[in-house]
Amino acid sequence: RMLVSTKRLILPHEDEADWKIIETVLQRKFESLASLDSMLNEFAIGNRKCQFFTRIPGRQDANMFDFDALFLFGVPLMIKVALEMPTLFAEKTVPLLLDGDNKSVSLTRRQCACLLAHSFFGSITKKSIVQGSTKLWSFNVSELFFLESVPSALCFLNYFKVLGQEWEHSGERAFWDEKVIVERVGFSRAVGTPWKWENNPKPLVHVRFASSEDHIEDSDADTHVDFANRFVGGGCTTGDTHMEEILFLIKPELMVARILSSYMQDEEAIRIRGALQFSTYAGFASTFKFVGDYKGGHTDSQPTVLAIDALQMNKVQFKVVRRDLDKARLAFDGARIVATGNWGCGAFGNDFILKFLQQWMAASDADVSELVYHTFGHRKAEPLPRIAGSLQSLKVGELWNCVRDASEVASNVFPPPMQKIEFLKQINMATKLL
Repeated sequence: RMLVSTKRLILPHEDEADWKIIETVLQRKFESLASLDSMLNEFAIGNRKCQFFTRIPGRQDANMFDFDALFLFGVPLMIKVALEMPTLFAEKTVPLLLDGDNKSVSLTRRQCACLLAHSFFGSITKKSIVQGSTKLWSFNVSELFFLESVPSALCFLNYFKVLGQEWEHSGERAFWDEKVIVERVGFSRAVGTPWKWENNPKPLVHVRFASSEDHIEDSDADTHVDFANRFVGGGCTTGDTHMEEILFLIKPELMVARILSSYMQDEEAIRIRGALQFSTYAGFASTFKFVGDYKGGHTDSQPTVLAIDALQMNKVQFKVVRRDLDKARLAFDGARIVATGNWGCGAFGNDFILKFLQQWMAASDADVSELVYHTFGHRKAEPLPRIAGSLQSLKVGELWNCVRDASEVASNVFPPPMQKIEFLKQINMATKLL
């Protein structure tokens, strides 16, 4: 069923025939976890068959997950909130956050759980959605179960297991009314940025380098950076397990941004407030695995997640340097303490030194009080504390001059793979001269 009109989300209960089919499937007698396979297959496209709940429980790579608790608490809640859609959204129009929109959407935790339950069953989206030239990313969590992406799937299931076990019968109804807010922010390309880098007199903010073992999501900062894909959430519903995907898997309420948001333009960022963490994990990429429930507790104040995508950088280009600097500055506006790290330095091939300097300047101009920087122990990030110490006395405008000049010199070096080396050389020379 088509889910998107020009300006708002169209939900399946709005079509009487569609909703009758969904109700019929979800109200069938639920006898075992294997019944979930049958439900997912009912909504599957083509002849695909899900066997996740028949094959995976009891397997060694799933032995950290409590499938009994899922059956007793998680699945009943999943079905219940999915069937509550007509009530939960009876007086709620859900606007989309499309290109150029500077606005926010607020949903209760219960509404988020409802949307995520339908995402699991496959009853809310059945194809990629194209509206004119605007494409919305997939919101089909059921894909994880057809692909048998075990660690990712277990993190998602744990969200409903914990909700059902700890919150559904707790009597704390205020919990379900708490808000998750997705906000799209941007500036006009035609008008340009409202901030200036040349001759910027602001001092550089203090940088605290986190331990190499620390994760951004564990930081006490009020703002956490998501090293995002242009389609927020990246491959979190298809089994990818890099930084952004892991974040969305352990905090599934973040996934709601995927059904609301078209891909980010160069002048845009997405902020998500209120999402809770439900799972813990170990590893990264091919070593990623689900560990168990998150024990950090529920607090009134959750960190804001800033989704910002970096451009791929196979060679040094001034316009790319400026684009990512402006994007970070846009995202950091209003933040008090920002926890971030090696943004865009994995598959996108960005330079570790450059990405640190860009975020440092952006945080400083945005009047952030402290930048908490996670290097994750990467060898290429080892020079950062030394560089930060050498440049701390500069003003933002002075550091911008160094970065701009180093970028311009490096961009003229051939072959392109040597440009990053030249950029670092120029920065080191500037450090010694200052």
